[in-house]
Parts: sequence; structure tokens; C-alpha cells
Amino acid sequence: MKGIIYIMTTAVSGLIKIGQTGTNNYQERMRNLEANGYYNVSGLKRFFAIELEDYNDKENLLKEIFNKHQVGDSELFALDYDLVRQLLLSFDGKVIYPKDTNKEKEFDEVSKARVQGARFSFYKKGIKNGEKIVFIADKEITAKVIGEREVEYGEQIWKLAPLTYKIYEQKGKLNNSGAYQGAAYWKYKGKRLRDLPDIN
Repeated sequence: MKGIIYIMTTAVSGLIKIGQTGTNNYQERMRNLEANGYYNVSGLKRFFAIELEDYNDKENLLKEIFNKHQVGDSELFALDYDLVRQLLLSFDGKVIYPKDTNKEKEFDEVSKARVQGARFSFYKKGIKNGEKIVFIADKEITAKVIGEREVEYGEQIWKLAPLTYKIYEQKGKLNNSGAYQGAAYWKYKGKRLRDLPDIN
């Protein structure tokens, strides 16, 4: 039996929703959650979705693995969404959202981004939530800082490395390795993020 397991980000940084729905119900379920929120949490946005065989069993497996991070009996988890996405990408299935995702490439990207992203912190550089950073190759492209390592861009929440990859992919200018250390490609007040000193 096929169905979809999805990840949604919420208005609360570090809190995500993991859920499942039938293939035919997915769009409707997303619209409903984005409009109405879930469990008194608002600002839900679709982040990742994959169609899988035996999706019920796989969702139960996720809940078992991450049960220490679960909020009460809800489908909310205090987790790094990239970790969950990486696990879902390792399953045999078809990525529904974002569209046109190359699973193997995405899996490698997430792995690299997790390693690199673990080192960078906006807060250590003295950059606060709500402040803007500017893309090095196009000053018209900006993103808003919303967490220690997250930004909002195009109504989605991103870490810097995957976002940098996405922008270069859209421009048709990917480098050969397809790997980007995000802090090298964004500026804050005219300086590259990676060149800013830590304030503490």
C-alpha cells in the first residue's frame, strides 16, 4: 500500500511535524495544515514529502527512532529536519516535494551540509533573527535569518548549503562537485559570513 510521509517546518524553530497521508490526499492535507496549523502550533510549511510502499510501517519506525524527541502524543518533534529528510531519502520511494529532486544527489548534499552546517552559527557571528543576508553572486537575492543555522527564502526554511546549491541549480551554474559551503556564498553588511569573527 503506497502513501506519503511528509515533514513540515513550524513557526517554532527546531520543531517539525512528521506525518503521513494517502497519495490522493496529500495536497489537501498540506493546504489544511498550512491554513489551520496543528496542535496549537502555527506557521506550518511543507518541507519534504516522499511516496513509499508500507508507509504506515515506515512512519511508525520513524516515531520509534525519534520517540525521545516527540512532543506528547502529537506528531511534533524537536528535531533537525535535515536528519529526518536524510533518513527518508534512504528509503526506496519517490520524492513528491520538492519536485524534481534527485534522491541520491540530495542525500549526499544533506550529508555534506549537515557536517558543514554544524560548524556555522549566525548567533556566534552576532547576527540576530530577522536580519538579512545577501547572496554573493546576485545582490537582489536575500534571505532572512530565523534560527542559529536557518534562513527563510521563498517562503521555505533552509540551511545555507542546500539553499546555495538550489540557487546555483536554478541559475544553471552548479560547480562540478555540487557541494557548497554556504557561509562562503553569503554576505552580511558587505562581508562574507565565513570571514566574520565569532563574537563570543
